[in-house]
Order: sequence, then C-alpha cells, then structure tokens
Amino acid sequence: MDISVSAYKSSMQQADINAGDIVYAASAKAGRNGSYILNINGRNVEAFSKDLLFGNNLKLMVLKTNPLEVELLKQQSSNSLFQTGDKLPVKILSSNNGIFSVEIGGKTYTAGILANSGSARIMAEVIKTEPLLMLKEINITPKQTALAAMAKEISVFNQKETAAVLKVFGAIHLSSFMADDIKKTLKNSGQFFEYKLSKGLSLDGDMKLAAYTQQNISAESAISKMQIANALMGSDFFSFFENDELDFEDGIIKVVKNGGNSYSVYIKMNFTKIGETIISIIKHYENSYLITVRSKVNISAELSRLRIKNCRVVWKEMQEKDADFFQIKKENLKEMNGFERIG
Repeated sequence: MDISVSAYKSSMQQADINAGDIVYAASAKAGRNGSYILNINGRNVEAFSKDLLFGNNLKLMVLKTNPLEVELLKQQSSNSLFQTGDKLPVKILSSNNGIFSVEIGGKTYTAGILANSGSARIMAEVIKTEPLLMLKEINITPKQTALAAMAKEISVFNQKETAAVLKVFGAIHLSSFMADDIKKTLKNSGQFFEYKLSKGLSLDGDMKLAAYTQQNISAESAISKMQIANALMGSDFFSFFENDELDFEDGIIKVVKNGGNSYSVYIKMNFTKIGETIISIIKHYENSYLITVRSKVNISAELSRLRIKNCRVVWKEMQEKDADFFQIKKENLKEMNGFERIG
C-alpha cells in the first residue's frame, strides 16, 4: 500500500528521514481536503491516500523523500513497534501475578519484566515482543536484583496456602502453649536460618535446613515467603501456628521488638464461638503486662474472672483496622537487605 505524502512546510525537514527508513506515526487523523495528518517524531505530517486507515502506532517505510512517500507496513500487534534490543524508559503502572501494565512513550502495554528493582520508573531492554512484550531492567544493582526476586515471591503470597504447606511439613505445630515449647517452635521455624548461618549458630532442628536436605521445594518456598512477609510487616517475627487440641482455627503470631530485651506479642485466632480474636501482650510496667483481647463478641465478663500473675486483662471491641496490623506492607520491600536481618 503506497501513500504519497506532502508535509506541512517547516513541520518536518527532509533531512530528518531518508528513503528506506522505518518511522512510526503515533496517530493519524483527518486533515485538509481529504488528507490525513500523521504525528511522526512529535511533528505533524500531511499525507494523502485512498487506503490509509485512521489509528494509532502506525509503522511506515519511507519510499522517497521528495515528495515524501511512505508505505504502511502490516502490524501483527502494538508490540511490533519495538525491536529486540531496544532500550526504553518505562513507567510501571501496576502488576498482577508477575504481569505488568506499563507506559512507554505515552502508550499503555502489558509486559513481563524479568528483573525489576521495584522502582516505578526504570530503563529496560526489550528481550522479545511476542506473544508478550518481555522487558529486562538494565543498570540494576545486585541488591535491587535480590529485592526483585523477593518481590516476585511475595506477589503471589497466599496466607492460607502457605500455612497449609507449613502445617504439612510440621514447621508451625505447637505441641503445647508452654513458653519453652513456643520458643523452640519459633526458633526452628526456618525463618532464622540465614541469621543462624551468619552467626555460626546451631542449625539442629531448623525447618529450612530440613527443607533443603529433603529437597522439599514447596516447604522451602513457603518458608522463604514467610521470611519476606515477616520483614515487610515490620516485625521481628511473624508466622502461623496450629494446635490440634484447642478449639480454634490455625492462628497467626507476630512479635515486635520494643527496644532492649522487651518484646510485644500479637496473636490472631478464629475461635468457634466468639469468631475472629486478636490478643496483644505488651509490657506495662517493669514486671507487669497488659493483655488486650479484641473481638466482636463482648467477653469482658469472662475475662474479668481471669487471674494471671503480674497481668491485667481487658476486652475491647474489634475494629476493621485491627486486622490490618497483620497485613503485608509491600511498600517496605525497598528497605530490605536480605534474610540476614531476621533474628
């Protein structure tokens, strides 16, 4: 399909393009006297053709320059505007399960990104264009590469699925709620594996070591996801736990260091009769603790009968925002340096 083109005077110099060049028209719209106006390289060019279709992102070949004449090339998809090896400024708009919505040159595309630092604006190289535009971030540091791998892991994090894998593997089972049993279970949960390695501590009983030794990929991935989730929540320890004897569904525990050797503990459970419940244990004074139980069902009367040494127990009605405390904060990813911080 041939198109004879006469440019607006001063809109585009002939020196800008040469015969044989491939040019891209960002848009095509109606011009004067039956002509079309093409936007090429940010400049308006007047074109005449019986066959030219209106549209965006037109790929053209220059046949001659005086007068300017081009041929419309067949395009299989908008991705054919790009060539393998192209280096492009990319703005990341959103992501879903590892697939990104990106903006390139003012247009929106769907793309995969092999390595992404988590930045909203990146420079990327085109790896392939079909069937999906595939990009790879360039000028990315080793730390950014590690964070990109973590981001990919956590993007598909599902609490229930992860808890199910850990439960089968035995990484979160509490045989009792005695302090020593809880400490042992948390210590050997696998989340402190890299910390133990960095400090030369014993790895006996560590669940991540067991996952490596048994080549249990599902368990290894689940523990890694928990380590990332842990750091993203800003906690010093975060995990699920389960116990077959008591009347509640599997729970979540979060431990936050307050300073020195003081910690606050937050536990989320779903009881059969009172529903979702959050319990916080916070050091109140030097040798006393404040235990706050939050639930939709008012159990203040039952709690008032409890007598726990050096502890004050109170009930509060649960609010929607209380559960947010256990949600992953993905914006914290850029602050992470690796699993070695967990310990």
